[in-house]
Amino acid sequence: MLKSVKAGKYKMSVQGSTGHYCSPRYTLPVEDYDRMELALFNKKGWLHITRSSVLKAFPRYNELLERADGVNSAAPVFGYVPVDLLNDLYVYLDGA
Repeated sequence: MLKSVKAGKYKMSVQGSTGHYCSPRYTLPVEDYDRMELALFNKKGWLHITRSSVLKAFPRYNELLERADGVNSAAPVFGYVPVDLLNDLYVYLDGA
């Protein structure tokens, strides 16, 4: 279990293991993943992709939306998110 990463006003929980939506789906050092599971939080709790104007303005919004599991869930997660998309999202949120 990795600690969440602060990105501006937000926190990104990026996870990889046999129990997460990642590739490869094994428990490995973080640098060995090409896709990882993601959850996003703001000061109020879970950040919902379809309700957040900040996320909707993210240039790669549609790619992120494709990976959303439980878009209307109380606890939405994103599965198998490519590492380059995670990096772009981090840079975007850190400057938002």
